[in-house]
Amino acid sequence: MLTLAYVVLGIIWQVAFYSAFLTLLQSSSDLPADATQALPALDLPLAVSASVSVISLLLLQVMSIVAIRTFVGGHSSSIPSEYYTRNMVLAIVNTILGGLIYSLLVFIGTILFIIPGIIAYVAFLFMMYYIAVEDDNFVAALRNSWALTRGNWIPLVVILFIIFVVLAIVPGILSVIASAVVSAVAGPAIGTLMAGIITLPFSLIVLGILSEAFVQLRESEETADV
Repeated sequence: MLTLAYVVLGIIWQVAFYSAFLTLLQSSSDLPADATQALPALDLPLAVSASVSVISLLLLQVMSIVAIRTFVGGHSSSIPSEYYTRNMVLAIVNTILGGLIYSLLVFIGTILFIIPGIIAYVAFLFMMYYIAVEDDNFVAALRNSWALTRGNWIPLVVILFIIFVVLAIVPGILSVIASAVVSAVAGPAIGTLMAGIITLPFSLIVLGILSEAFVQLRESEETADV
């Protein structure tokens, strides 16, 4: 269910985004035919394509929150209905604001020196998990993520390294192959669309792995407190 939702929303977002992108470029300059044929776009008014792009992107964020709640809750055959609705507006607002702060902290840490950037990335890794699962605001989620990961940075760096190596190489190879094959059969626009779709299920795998890490770290923290 989650994979299907990701793929459908991913297709809608890509088509809407590329449609808005090409409309903007065409209004400012003349584009060669090859450029327009290589992108999966529809001839839509800019207001429509931009609105659909933003809405579908927000819905992808909703599905990420639902996925985290499902994985952390240990559900493997169904998704409780409350996961789609419980404090969802606040969760989206906090994940967006928290994501901006998180990115800023990682950026500043990287600019100052690479190691602080890595530490910031790992230390606040579970911010979104506290927002989705515990209904924290982004400030509390950042603070709780720092407390949860402290003392576990090295194991988490190793896990992240494995995730990024494996889940960057595999989707990358599959995307190139799928894009080449589909482009030859159905055209470059569909090939570009397929390349983007291939990577979406892997993002669910990452969420699942990190959800398990989140659960184990919380259990270890609760055991230590006892």
